[in-house]
Amino acid sequence: KLTVHQYLPSSLACRLYLLAVLLQTAVDVAMEADILIQFDDLPPDATTTTPDANDNLRRLPVYLGIFAMAHVFQFILAIDAVIFRNTLQFIFLVIFNALILIYAGIQISEVRSIFPPNQTGVFSKVPITVLTAIIPIVIGVAEIAYIGLGWKIYTEFGWKVYKLLGADRRIKKMYAQYQIFECMLKFDVFFWLGFSIQFIGLVLNHADFEFGLTIAALPLSMLLLIEGHLAAKHENKWMMWSFLVGLVAGFAYFTYKMATIIARRHESEFQPVYKSLGIFTAISMVLLITTFIWAVLVMLNFDRGLKQQQKKKARRTVGPDGRTGYSMSGHPHRMSIE
Repeated sequence: KLTVHQYLPSSLACRLYLLAVLLQTAVDVAMEADILIQFDDLPPDATTTTPDANDNLRRLPVYLGIFAMAHVFQFILAIDAVIFRNTLQFIFLVIFNALILIYAGIQISEVRSIFPPNQTGVFSKVPITVLTAIIPIVIGVAEIAYIGLGWKIYTEFGWKVYKLLGADRRIKKMYAQYQIFECMLKFDVFFWLGFSIQFIGLVLNHADFEFGLTIAALPLSMLLLIEGHLAAKHENKWMMWSFLVGLVAGFAYFTYKMATIIARRHESEFQPVYKSLGIFTAISMVLLITTFIWAVLVMLNFDRGLKQQQKKKARRTVGPDGRTGYSMSGHPHRMSIE
């Protein structure tokens, strides 16, 4: 009989890492929710009369929502990294958490410009000034923990991956390229989704032509990323070529969006949000380019032994604790290398 304990990693570093991510997510999302709830209850004279404060009042609910989504996304990727032993993903998560920390620091002045100095949280009863200061502190402490624990996990998983793939440096290099490509796809999801939420929620209205275009592009982009994952996993060249064409179309789409943002940045709809939209668009375009490059590298590795090496070890599996076992049919709580 399977128990909850069997699903938990036996590695102390893995357990502490997941616990740290869970605590950061729970604490920060709870405080963000406490702040977000108060937007609907602001009295008419709560904000200052400055244009910046009024702009923040309009856009911050969307930004706080994306900020909370980033934490949930980070927690999901942390579980994914532990289960599938994507050692490079731990490095990406450290960078991603650093970006969250930077935004949390920027968010402080924006939130404080909206609420009165003596405003307190609805549930916590903690002053808003304290809440906005605690959030980046929590993220900063977690960042230090991620770096230390991530390095420990990297060394543990490195040995397990060596036992699975063997000593062939060519195979290990191909596997590393595959891991980086998978990381790119996952972070594409967040930044593409974050851009679409901002563009739809802050700029467009239902009468705009781009409203329907942006709505339609979102599910299509998610399907494209799934196609890229399947193409790499199964080494399907036709699917990968189709994926590359889709990336080119996606780059054209974001280029059009960037041109729109720049051209209309002085309009009332774009002026308070064009910087954030521009940053998300620029990051999405950079990710598109890097995803394209790594997709080509992965495709060049097709039929060169990586898939065969994985199949050779198909019945040797590694769970979240890094221990080898048998196939999932015999032990469903353990994950295969694929």
